[in-house]
Amino acid sequence: MTTQERIYSKLNSINKVELEAHRVELSVVDDLKKLNTLYYRNTDTANSKIKGLLSEAKSAETKIEEALKAANKMEALISKVQKITKELGVDENRVEELKDAKIAVKDAKEYKPVLKNIKQFIKTI
Repeated sequence: MTTQERIYSKLNSINKVELEAHRVELSVVDDLKKLNTLYYRNTDTANSKIKGLLSEAKSAETKIEEALKAANKMEALISKVQKITKELGVDENRVEELKDAKIAVKDAKEYKPVLKNIKQFIKTI
């Protein structure tokens, strides 16, 4: 092998190493780009869903608060209706609205911890 052939052979092997290093670098950059795209696509979707959840939670919060206010007002009226039924000599179990109001007031107590959890959820977002 001549000196010139040895030089060309050596240069050729150096070029191969450099090209392989560039391919590896480009592959790593491509992987980074793909992961970046995946990250932003997923966080955009998650943010959209979080906004929807927050909107739903606020709506539920408002509805539960309105229901609890109504239950508080019912509680005051229940005793008035009970007093009236006694004065009139009517069996209070025959007054359907009174039975329904008692059930609603009892059910409202179960919504208080739910409302607390919803408020906590809204605060954390």
